[in-house]
Amino acid sequence: MGAQPRWERLDGQTVVVTGGTTGIGYFTAEELARLGASVIITARSPGRGAAAEASLRARVPGAVVRTVALDLASLASTHDAAARLARLPRLDAVVANAGAVGLPDHVKPRTERRPSPRTTADGIELFWGTNFLGTYALLAGVLPRLVETGGRVVTVGSLSYTAVRRPADAVPDPAEPRSDLAKYAQSKLAVMCLGFELARRLGGTSASSVVVHPGTAMDALSPALSGVSTNQPDVLTGALAGLRPLLRLFGHGKDRAACTLVTAVAGREVANGEYWGPSGAFQLRGRPGRHTPHASAVDPGAAARLVARAEELTGARLSL
Repeated sequence: MGAQPRWERLDGQTVVVTGGTTGIGYFTAEELARLGASVIITARSPGRGAAAEASLRARVPGAVVRTVALDLASLASTHDAAARLARLPRLDAVVANAGAVGLPDHVKPRTERRPSPRTTADGIELFWGTNFLGTYALLAGVLPRLVETGGRVVTVGSLSYTAVRRPADAVPDPAEPRSDLAKYAQSKLAVMCLGFELARRLGGTSASSVVVHPGTAMDALSPALSGVSTNQPDVLTGALAGLRPLLRLFGHGKDRAACTLVTAVAGREVANGEYWGPSGAFQLRGRPGRHTPHASAVDPGAAARLVARAEELTGARLSL
């Protein structure tokens, strides 16, 4: 992944990485373990969890890692995972990385371009219900524990949020004929709005909240690791598979994308309420750096309405 001169050692700390079985989440978990943290990865699939654990232990000798079951598309699963994590002897950081990914219609088979309405197990639109509402329920459940330990929440957003023209507290209709990418972007705006709202509420405590985005992360530029990572072209980059030097102008591998997430946990210069992402052109790639978020993500009125709606839908409150 490359050296990051401003990363602190994390010996003795416990860090949770949601979606740590593959891609950006896996590389984040691996580097945090290399910094000395005890890492807990969450996984929907026991098999994928076992593969990630095995890879991490093989690549980081002496790593302390285990898996907790979590399906963010199910509030029952999310509440159960939050209760288990809240009982940990210590909890120093949660990297809220997991979520459903939306792809542009033009890269999908024609039969999938206008799919039937998809929802979570609780009847919420799939992307918003998984990426935002599931993340909210998990963080609400562990927040008191993080405050006790002076820990940190890292919420993972996306550059796509800047294209959303609805307020952050808009709850999507599953039957509305919008693309998956548009629904994904709306869910990520809500996630980022939550992260900045947590920062406001944590002001005056020793805990903190940081929002990040990973830039454009591509499988084709990532290292191949059995069971956890591929460097085969994904649907977004398949046509350019033989032109990796060109791809590097517009993005980076998922191992490099993970650097921003690791910096949010271990960076010496990172503070509550900040927004970090790649520092290269258009924030698509490069070393981590601070950025100024779009106004839509830091609107306190929208955030208050968003949290109130999330409390109603999940039954979980943000209590400090």
